[in-house]
Amino acid sequence: MRRNVLLTGSLLVLIMLFGACRKYLEKPVSSEVTIKEVFESKDKAEQFLWNVYSTCSIFEFPYFWDAGFNGYYHYGATYTILAAACDEADAYANYTGAEAFNKGNWGPTDIYWFEFRSEFCYKGIRNANIFIENIDRSPFTDTEKAAMKAEAVFLRALMHFDLMQRLGGVAIADKVLSVSGAADIPNVTIPRSTFEETVEFIVKSCDDAAKDLPNNYDSRFRGRITKGAALALKARTLLYAASPLFNSNDTYVPVGNPALRAMVGYADGYKVERWKRAADASKAVLDWARTESSGCALYMGKNNAVDRYEEIFINPNVSEIILDAGLMGLNSTNYFVRFMTPGTVVYTGTDPVNIGVTFNFAKFYQKADGTEQTWNETPGTAYPYAQYVQKLGELEPRFQASVFQSGTEWARGTGTRYHFYEQSARQLNLYNGVGFLRKFVKGVSNGSSPAPRWITFRLAEFYLNYAEALNESNGPSSEITAAVNEIRARVNMPPVAYTSQAEMREKIRRERAVELAFEQHRYFDVRRWKIAGQEGVMKGGMYSLKLYGGAAPTYKLEKFEDRAWSDKMYLYPFRVSEVELGYIVQNPGW
Repeated sequence: MRRNVLLTGSLLVLIMLFGACRKYLEKPVSSEVTIKEVFESKDKAEQFLWNVYSTCSIFEFPYFWDAGFNGYYHYGATYTILAAACDEADAYANYTGAEAFNKGNWGPTDIYWFEFRSEFCYKGIRNANIFIENIDRSPFTDTEKAAMKAEAVFLRALMHFDLMQRLGGVAIADKVLSVSGAADIPNVTIPRSTFEETVEFIVKSCDDAAKDLPNNYDSRFRGRITKGAALALKARTLLYAASPLFNSNDTYVPVGNPALRAMVGYADGYKVERWKRAADASKAVLDWARTESSGCALYMGKNNAVDRYEEIFINPNVSEIILDAGLMGLNSTNYFVRFMTPGTVVYTGTDPVNIGVTFNFAKFYQKADGTEQTWNETPGTAYPYAQYVQKLGELEPRFQASVFQSGTEWARGTGTRYHFYEQSARQLNLYNGVGFLRKFVKGVSNGSSPAPRWITFRLAEFYLNYAEALNESNGPSSEITAAVNEIRARVNMPPVAYTSQAEMREKIRRERAVELAFEQHRYFDVRRWKIAGQEGVMKGGMYSLKLYGGAAPTYKLEKFEDRAWSDKMYLYPFRVSEVELGYIVQNPGW
């Protein structure tokens, strides 16, 4: 099981024991070991806490990729990442879950095959509840017990957020549920809570956890939950809650169904105060990071801005990471490397996925001097290949760190440049967009280092969260631009200026797209902003700069796909098997 904590020798032994202890850790009492026996032992109680981590949805993500489950169940769209299911990217292979999302071929009978399984969250939530309800009987000091309980409270809240961002109001599981007979069934058939109740449960859990969590850990325990993680989850939750999808006078819920409206958003309509609350929560993350004991700051290492940005995603020790989900694996069957990297350049097997960065998304990047790139946007017209190389090469450092385009090196410093139009035999013609995705997999090959990591929270997000929430709550323009420009300065980009709330909103959204690209923010951002149905976002034409060879190679702007969208897709459906039980209300349109 993949883990990113427990690095000491004795704790590594606990990981090896995990497979054996699954037999009893996932049920309250077994014939082998009782809950009482587990929690009266320090070692076994710690094992249970590691089990809570391991069954938390975000920590299962690296495990499933590395074990060959291909990201089916969480944080992936079957063989690929969610970036390929929005305007950021495209998976060239037609067998990915992203294909189902992009064609609109998904719903309550099969959503769990393409990206998300709610039962994985509730399995982890149940383990967290068992730990929370029993840790007080363990032979730890009161301080140790409080901190360990806070870790489990946070992980339980994180899994509720995972559910909330996809489903709206959900069934809140805040205690261990058990059934010993028919009379107990009503106690475990928990209906959906309102959206507001779900938000407040997560926020209170974060507040409770933050009181007892440390600011930092010894390096041996890197990856354990800190106070910063609790503050970060609260801030992200409140940002989502304040956003137009949930905090609006407009609704896509059928008129005359106030109960359902309350489950998918705030029943009382738009309140600007929610943005102010979100701004305060994000500022709390930034203030925490400024304390010396947090050990957290924007990563400013490396002399070159491209290297500086790349390093965040391959070096687990950069100061910016508040919480990561772990190593994505190095072994020769590592599915993350296999499906994230260009076929035959890195992965030499069959059926590469080949993730391409769309032209739609490439247009978010400015030139390195902060000016706009001018693009040839007449579809089908042939332009010189050298122009393709020049235009992409002029884009800012974060583009260079994130995209492997024709005319560049995969592994920098090797001197080997790939001109895709010349090398179709290496499958470098099998992509849609402007080039292949390289973020997370900087120059890697199967079995090599550096290994990709998946980051759950990093500090840059909260500068952007703060700027967005402050702008929407009509906060001081100087603080708004200062937060955005802190992020831009890190990669040597010139500052932006404030002109109006509406224009600043677009600048913030653009900066967020670029800085957090492919990290599974935009897939949810365009939903919470309610812009997914706009042309070229999650609906309509997706474009590629298609390369053609010959004596005088050229490129053309071509549409490679028209994607489908319906407003019911703003929230996921509950599985039909859950709805048929009679106590879960389905989301609108499904």
